[in-house]
Amino acid sequence: ECQRKLQEIRQCFSRPPERSLLLWLYECWFAGANVNVFLNGSGARLLGSLARDVAVDRAIGRRTEKLSLWRRLVAGVRETYTADEVMVYRNRWNTKLEGVNYLTELTMADILYGNTRNAQYLDNPDEAYCTWHIWEAFENSAPPSYAEALASIVWHRNLKVVKLKAYIWDYMKPSSLPQASYEEIQPKEYAASSDDPCTICHEELSRNTCELECGHEFHRECIRPWLQEHSSTCPICRDYAVLPTDTPERPAWNNSKRYKAKAWKRSVF
Repeated sequence: ECQRKLQEIRQCFSRPPERSLLLWLYECWFAGANVNVFLNGSGARLLGSLARDVAVDRAIGRRTEKLSLWRRLVAGVRETYTADEVMVYRNRWNTKLEGVNYLTELTMADILYGNTRNAQYLDNPDEAYCTWHIWEAFENSAPPSYAEALASIVWHRNLKVVKLKAYIWDYMKPSSLPQASYEEIQPKEYAASSDDPCTICHEELSRNTCELECGHEFHRECIRPWLQEHSSTCPICRDYAVLPTDTPERPAWNNSKRYKAKAWKRSVF
């Protein structure tokens, strides 16, 4: 039983080849490393090479007390590398996926190493704010097709990274550019193409897909466990989402009597 659980952890949280450490950390958090997996030192050392980095893997099993896998992964990276060593700044990103991944890396570096208010969001990176440092690095590396759109956004200290990610995913053409500030961007119909990747597995949306009420599209086998086991919201825009077999009642965290769940229209499993 113990070996089976360790094998499941390896399959779920092992770092893919060529994946940056910061992006891998975020994906581990996204997969539930902070809530679903707890290990003592001996158990962590039996995991082997999760990070594909000898120094980080050793640090993961260094502490003897029982900790979440997430805390072990974070400690392993922090104890092994400095911010300058782990963060690779880009001169240019070219696709939606590259842009969102780079924004994720900038945010994780700020959470782990930056002396900003984002340090409090270690256990929930999606609550992090887009600091000026993050914004400047991201905007300066944008390709021409996105630079004009980003230049029209008025940065402010309460801009959430997750909202900026959603804007990058939804951005389609110059005619949809905002005219004032990011907060004034109006929701628009989103049409995913087969070239857009699934934001959960990062593979192309060319098979067995499902579109949520908010308009964002995912693989059925990816979004179903996400909604059932992790969150009741869209992974991109955090809009409330339900499975078609569920009754769209008011979520537990929203006690407002004015809340009315959206009718299910497009999602088909």
